[in-house]
Amino acid sequence: MGVFRSAAGTELHYELRGTGPLLVCHPGGPGRPAAYLDDLGGVARTLVLLDPRGTGSSEPAPPCSFNDLADDLELLRLHLGAERLDVLGHSAGAWPVLAYAARHPARVARLVLLTPSRIPIPRGADEPSRDELAKRWFSAEPWYPAAKAAVDADEWPAGAPIVYAADSAAVRAHASRPEVTAEDDEYWSAELDPEDLAAVGVPVTIVAADRDVVTGLAAPHVFADWLANASIIWLPDAGHFPWVTHPELSRAAVDEALAG
Repeated sequence: MGVFRSAAGTELHYELRGTGPLLVCHPGGPGRPAAYLDDLGGVARTLVLLDPRGTGSSEPAPPCSFNDLADDLELLRLHLGAERLDVLGHSAGAWPVLAYAARHPARVARLVLLTPSRIPIPRGADEPSRDELAKRWFSAEPWYPAAKAAVDADEWPAGAPIVYAADSAAVRAHASRPEVTAEDDEYWSAELDPEDLAAVGVPVTIVAADRDVVTGLAAPHVFADWLANASIIWLPDAGHFPWVTHPELSRAAVDEALAG
């Protein structure tokens, strides 16, 4: 476990996992520690699994907007002694890594947005809702009625199959992990204007799953339109945590995004 100081002066912790060049991984939630990322299906990198402010073993330090967390990434780079970083953000973690790349474009080599959160992206008039996508994709599944009722009642992990696009022992185990999370009230208080993303000239790969009710099908294309050097890799039949249900596909997609 490594330790460095956040931009607020508090201790932040990270874990190194795997072998190979460094890949800094920012978790989502928002407000989750990074352990749930596991090894991303066996990506051929040394993963730097960062626990953001107030998560896992890291000390809390308000505010925790994604712009504040982007400042922490620059201090992590300095701590690691790296000239440039390859960076991955999962779900809501896509936003601090985008903010970081916009502020420090010379310090990012490659950027991977893994099933990125669409929350700040305006929903299109004809874009189906999360419930509509779930019904379209999963209504024939035997687990759908119970999972949908759990989602409606805000019961977790019983509703996990809809988010993971599958029901299995691995899904249930992953969704049931206890963890120290942070309050996320201020996370979305920051704004990142799409015009700010023009500064992100590094290669960006959006790894999207085509059964992901959280990200949906439109948001990956919006990200790609906003970013000057972006491409999309689609993972078939996968949900929001594709390394849990499709580890080989996930590993191959992230390895491809970082190749070159």
